Order: sequence, then C-alpha cells, then structure tokens
Amino acid sequence: MPTRRHGSSADTHAMVAEVSPAILALLADGVPRSRHAILAALAGRHPRDDVRRTLMRLAVLEQLVENSGKYTLPKPAPEPDQA
Repeated sequence: MPTRRHGSSADTHAMVAEVSPAILALLADGVPRSRHAILAALAGRHPRDDVRRTLMRLAVLEQLVENSGKYTLPKPAPEPDQA
C-alpha cells in the first residue's frame, strides 16, 4: 500500500481517526502484540507508515501501553470505593 503524505495537522488527525479503530479492535482481545504483528495484521488495509504513526500517537495519548516491545490496551482505572 503506498505511503501517504500528511501535509497538515488536520491530515494527520484524519489519518489517526481512520487507523486507530482498527488497532484498538485488534488489541481488544487483550493479547499483547508487537509492532511487527500489528503491521502484519493490518497490511493491505492501511499503509505501514500510517499504522506506525498511529501506534506512536495512541501510546503518547496513553490509549495504548507499550511494555517490552508489545502493545496492549491500558487496564481500566479502578473505580473509587462507594462508601
């Protein structure tokens, strides 16, 4: 799949909005996956560079957790005790 250029912030935001649901759905089963495994799973659906950039963006925004080179969804925050 060809690489797309993202000339503006709006282009980048649109790319992340397009690719992130596929990444989040892939990780929804709770199985940690490497970047390579995610790229392979999404090959043909999204350009590799778009998937890489989206992984970085989601990690920075703490929507993904990277640990030992594998990505997972963050654990839900514990609910406060209702007293």
